Amino acid sequence: MKKLVSRLVLVTLLMSITLPLMAVEKGLIGWWKFDNIRIERKTVKMVRGETFIPKEVFGYVKNSINGKESDLNGKFFKQVAGISGGAALLDGNTSFIEVQRKDVPRVSGDFSVEAWIALGAYPNNVCPIIDNQRDPAEGYFNGYFFGLDGMGRLIFKIATNGREESVFGKETIPLNTWTHVAGTYSTKNGLKIYVNGNLAGKIHPDYQFTPSQRSVNILIGMSRQKQRPYGTIRPYGTQPVNMFYDGLLDEIKIYDIELSKSQIKKHFTALNSELTPELPKRIMPTGPLSKGYFGAINTTLKYYEAYDALYHTRKGSDVIVRFDQYPCELNFWRGANYTAHLVTEKGFWFNNGFNEGWSEHGSAEPMSDKQIKYSRVKILENNDARVVVQWRYALVDNWDKFAFYDPATGWGDWTEETFYIYPDMVAVREDALLSNAPRAAHEWQESMVVPGPGQKPTDLLEYAALTLGNDKGEFHTYSWEKTTPPNLPTLPKNPNMQLVNMKSKYKPFSILRPQDNPSIDIYSGEIRRNVCVFPWWNHWPVAQKPTDGRYAMFADRPSHSSLSHWFWNAYSESDRSMVKLMLTGMTDKKADELLPLARSWYHAPEISVKENLKATYDQAQRAYVISLENKVKEIEFKIDASDVSPLVNPAFIVSGWGHQKPELELNGEKMMQGKSCRFGYIEKLDRTDLIIWIKFESIKAAQFKIASAE
Repeated sequence: MKKLVSRLVLVTLLMSITLPLMAVEKGLIGWWKFDNIRIERKTVKMVRGETFIPKEVFGYVKNSINGKESDLNGKFFKQVAGISGGAALLDGNTSFIEVQRKDVPRVSGDFSVEAWIALGAYPNNVCPIIDNQRDPAEGYFNGYFFGLDGMGRLIFKIATNGREESVFGKETIPLNTWTHVAGTYSTKNGLKIYVNGNLAGKIHPDYQFTPSQRSVNILIGMSRQKQRPYGTIRPYGTQPVNMFYDGLLDEIKIYDIELSKSQIKKHFTALNSELTPELPKRIMPTGPLSKGYFGAINTTLKYYEAYDALYHTRKGSDVIVRFDQYPCELNFWRGANYTAHLVTEKGFWFNNGFNEGWSEHGSAEPMSDKQIKYSRVKILENNDARVVVQWRYALVDNWDKFAFYDPATGWGDWTEETFYIYPDMVAVREDALLSNAPRAAHEWQESMVVPGPGQKPTDLLEYAALTLGNDKGEFHTYSWEKTTPPNLPTLPKNPNMQLVNMKSKYKPFSILRPQDNPSIDIYSGEIRRNVCVFPWWNHWPVAQKPTDGRYAMFADRPSHSSLSHWFWNAYSESDRSMVKLMLTGMTDKKADELLPLARSWYHAPEISVKENLKATYDQAQRAYVISLENKVKEIEFKIDASDVSPLVNPAFIVSGWGHQKPELELNGEKMMQGKSCRFGYIEKLDRTDLIIWIKFESIKAAQFKIASAE
């Protein structure tokens, strides 16, 4: 009886061992299911003076065939729902899996690889799903590579007799969709690749496969070689870097046999490819885009988890300016280097660019500051009548080198852009370049739209994208539909106004002072009309690769497109600085209806005050400034508006008014505080100024009285 029991126990034990092995497919030597990604946290004790970066978060994924764990590295990774069980979410910037060389499932003859993938974005260049190939740049050819190129096409490469043999897919793998991919090799049938069970390409090498050396590991999701992004425009301004996989990986398998077409088809149909991948939505971050209250808010905008994890920021890293009469905003977001973006009611982004210098590596500008090391935004003033926001940034290239760097002082080019923003969605951009060579060539403006993921420039812009106007009331609209407009537009003469015709109710505009001798060009270079009628790049915003220009091929990530550049003279300058002014904002008016606003700024009507007062119009603030010699309870003044010098939504600053509650009379009638009459206070170190903004337009003289209500 005891012998029978012992035999039963032995049989049960053997079955428990052999049944799982019997369930494993023939030839399967590597299988990463990602069902149980293990995360381990360790505290590293460091003493003062140690400067290494401690690794305290460890990720591990298991090969279900041999039970060996491999390192899951990076700033961000995550287990999410997969095509079967779990899947690995890799961030596209830092995360990858390394199978140590001692744990690599080796293949030496016929073999196959397969995986389920769901892409969040395409790699910037060739990137592996599985790479067991020694870098050919080292002078060796051995092993294999199975992955994607910068166009999202499948690649399968093997080494043979001192060279590479490759087969490429012709079709781009779709985004945000589960796709089954496979590659097979045999001496008899050569190299083949499959997408969703269908043959997608094949070649027959002249020589047999050369396996990888025992010293070669496996990389999953990170390129072995550093590369410049596919579509790089200026290689001298672009650093080679590793490429990373962006999206989900599941059911990665390696076989030491050639799978047949029917087997691969069976593997594809066995799982539900219609499942929605658990990929995060990627929507350019904004505020509510609804009428709220007028004011600036410090906040931390969320893009998506994997991207946000790159930044060492916490509270109040971004600034949003909201309006109580318009469902639009000014957006200063770290992912766009705090560039001032006018965001329409549809969430369409537009900016007037920034200052740009140049170095031996190309452009020196905020775009090149990928980790926002040198950009900051702060709220200088925030009241019911006006908001003032300042953006400070450095002009650096992709090597962190400053334009016009002075080794004697350690300083190069910096810029402070100060925006004086009013409730009518109109702002003055006071652009101050702080430089060792302020009169050297710099770029001061570029009209850019910023499509988000899933958008092309044509989704944001009308073909008739640009309307130019001048102070005489002459306007002309330029269209990109049939051909690119001329680089130097001839109509109208002497333009100083621009309206960007976006596919939204509210549209961005810019206005320059005629006295600054403005001129404009239309961006007519780097256009591939077979891809998009507008120029289209994706090396900024959001992108982390140090790239000075990369063509966008797909709408897989945030991008930008440019329409024009303004050129104009300085408002003021010194030995180490230059200041230029621009009026900008959003409007639902037609281009020719902007003329009164424009003239009210650069041809502001004269203000007349009593002898004991001093008053002037400050174009940098878009405000009349009245200076008090002594504290008073009441002031009166007259503004002589006309057709040539109209009054449009004026602001008044009474310097030294203090905290007295004001009352305003216009042409003898009291204006009640509210949406059309707003008061605020500006605190200075030595005084308190009153600021008043009113919604009022006139081409006739207007009489004003400001009195203390106390």
